[in-house]
Amino acid sequence: MAFTIYNWSEVSVSLNQGLVSAAIATPSSDTTTLQGAMNLFSYYSLDAVAVINAVDYFVPVVIDLELYDVIMVTGSDASEFLQVSAITKPDDNGNGASVTTESFTPTGSVGTANLVDLSVTTAKIADLAVTTGKIAANAVTSAKLDPLVLQYVAVPMTAAQFKAMYATPFVMIAAPGANKLIVVDRAVMAMTFVSADYAAGGVVGFQYDSTAHGAGAAATNTEAAADFFAAASTAFQFEGVSGNTVAISPFSTTVNKGLYLSNLTQAFTTGDSTWVVHIWYKIIPTV
Repeated sequence: MAFTIYNWSEVSVSLNQGLVSAAIATPSSDTTTLQGAMNLFSYYSLDAVAVINAVDYFVPVVIDLELYDVIMVTGSDASEFLQVSAITKPDDNGNGASVTTESFTPTGSVGTANLVDLSVTTAKIADLAVTTGKIAANAVTSAKLDPLVLQYVAVPMTAAQFKAMYATPFVMIAAPGANKLIVVDRAVMAMTFVSADYAAGGVVGFQYDSTAHGAGAAATNTEAAADFFAAASTAFQFEGVSGNTVAISPFSTTVNKGLYLSNLTQAFTTGDSTWVVHIWYKIIPTV
């Protein structure tokens, strides 16, 4: 398409002549300078903005325009402000006219306060634009890593939850989804001693799913109950699939199952020490 005069309108005061060159005489010399203010126009078209912004699109109204005039444009694909960046008026025979426009935006920096929360989307960030230097130390969490990369989670656990895990296994990692398997690399149960030792209980281990009494498919080795009777803050270390420490289990008992902590034989009693359970793991596809 082409320029349509019926969709052209001047918004600024009609007597405004735009920025024009004026010769100003001073005691020392004659000086030519720009005077006035930019005119403002509006224009609508079924053309795309890139077509409207092409050189000489506005030649049919070159007489209306002056350098730096601003045009509010609505095209078929977007709305934009354009500014006249170069202009040549026609000669006496009406020839030689030219109009060049360019996208018009305010200059200066955009502060953080001027951005709407969550407004910068992935699509607006150039590929490879976020470099290591732009990432704060310790800022990339396991949740942002590919699940095939070693992940880490720290799960707080109360004394009451530890003593209840015989009948109610305590969830460490939720089920990962269809055709996915949690593979534990290692785990550390860090116990902060309070005042009372644990007693009774049975061997402790990480398992798949919430089957009571430690009867779920094993995800790690196990640790003897007596080791948890410690009367001082202690770290208990577990290994995942290593050698023959974990039995082979069918998909039905391990795939898309959460990782839980439980124990055999009976519940622990009396203790009041608290826990933070640290787990290093991967989530792998099974198909």
